[in-house]
Amino acid sequence: MEKTHWLQSPNKNYLGHWDLPAENDLILTIMSAQWEEVRNPITNKTEAKRVVRFKEKFKPLICNQTNAQAIINSTKIKYMEDSKDCKIQLYVGQHMDRRTKENVDCIRVRSKFDGGQEANFNEIAKLFAEKQHLLTEAQYNRAHEILTKKMVNEYSRLLKHLKTLS
Repeated sequence: MEKTHWLQSPNKNYLGHWDLPAENDLILTIMSAQWEEVRNPITNKTEAKRVVRFKEKFKPLICNQTNAQAIINSTKIKYMEDSKDCKIQLYVGQHMDRRTKENVDCIRVRSKFDGGQEANFNEIAKLFAEKQHLLTEAQYNRAHEILTKKMVNEYSRLLKHLKTLS
């Protein structure tokens, strides 16, 4: 049975943070990016939005200003029409809701694309094998969890830590 996230948008045609894997980033390939008229299912009004469609079988992303800037930073491409075949890295981030003054989950695009995650994984796995005897039990367990669950967002921190061990 599919469960419904409390904050899930009634517009199920577009990607929301509840659609992303909880532990890992999601790397997708842009098929197209353009302004489209998007209908709000509650008000039944349409509004022009930046919509990013992916080659992989995922819902399209309504791209806000923050994520648009992150795509520029990540891909070094300033024009939506030129972004075809670029990979972007999505994750569940947080932002301050202006009305409630609370942090809420949202989709974010990594400003620095870590497209070499498999290379990073291989480098970390090799270092982990070489230096695991230098880790405390808790450090070993955490590193093992990061590697087995492929927690991409933790790779750089783990790599930095393993490099400091001697």
